[in-house]
Amino acid sequence: MTKKRIIRLFITVLIGVALAGAIAAYQIKDETAAAHKNSVVAKNFGGDFTLKNHLGETVTQANFDNQYRLIYFGFTYCPAICPTELQRISSVLKELGDKGNTIQPIFITVDPERDNVATMKDYVGLFHPRLIGLTGTTEQTDIVKKAYKIYAAKVQEEGMNDYTMDHSSFIYFMGPDNSLIRIFKTDDTIEQMIDVIKSYL
Repeated sequence: MTKKRIIRLFITVLIGVALAGAIAAYQIKDETAAAHKNSVVAKNFGGDFTLKNHLGETVTQANFDNQYRLIYFGFTYCPAICPTELQRISSVLKELGDKGNTIQPIFITVDPERDNVATMKDYVGLFHPRLIGLTGTTEQTDIVKKAYKIYAAKVQEEGMNDYTMDHSSFIYFMGPDNSLIRIFKTDDTIEQMIDVIKSYL
């Protein structure tokens, strides 16, 4: 092979590498844009609250400042949806690995009448080890439900002594500045959640 051919081949390889790098960068940018496409950044969402965690300690919004959070509202007597969503949060954090350690998972009850501190402690222990359960008085939980725009209502069927709760079911991804980044719905896959969350970490 002549010296000129070697030089031409070398230049061709360099151009190919440069093009491959440009294409890869474009793909990464495109994937990041797609992850952000359905995101909603809102600062007029949430707000201060005073509740008790599953260890009986009083906590407020300030306890979670400067942290990413995945927040879910539900109740411990929920037969299917709540445990499924909390398990989904656990799976997301596990798949994120070390990055998942920067996110605080939180479960807030919409049924304070039954979900006292002891009940919450037993329940959150079934899921992620860092999951924090929050409860309080009816007045306190009403404040946090209103702040996070949560619908919840007691449903008692005729002839039944017990009741269930009808409530909205979303996972809220909150930023360190307490802004709402994304609302995950029940049909969002774990992979979709991870893609969005990774784009912010």
